[in-house]
Amino acid sequence: MARREIVVLADDLDGSEGDVRSVKFGFEGNSYEIDLGPANHDKLALALAPFVAAARKESSRRGPAVAAKAKAPTAAEQRAFNQRVREWAKGQGEEVNDRGRVPAKLIEKYFAAGLR
Repeated sequence: MARREIVVLADDLDGSEGDVRSVKFGFEGNSYEIDLGPANHDKLALALAPFVAAARKESSRRGPAVAAKAKAPTAAEQRAFNQRVREWAKGQGEEVNDRGRVPAKLIEKYFAAGLR
């Protein structure tokens, strides 16, 4: 008899399924892992970006037991997020440039609209 198991990954915050990935990060000596879809991953990355940018990397002398750091979004991830915000904003009648920085007010409205 054959046995088939199906594992479905779901976003730990909103329960959405699909393109979900595990994110590991550390804070105050504790290690955490959370499964996030693209919208919540973008939200976490944007929230942590100023702290990651200002932080110092910890020496790897302690080996693999060092708590994993949350990473800032890659350029490709940031472009994809900005494109989603631009498309949403244009659909809402907002004026937004096709290139360059997306205004923080538009990003706040995007999140306030429940697009996580």
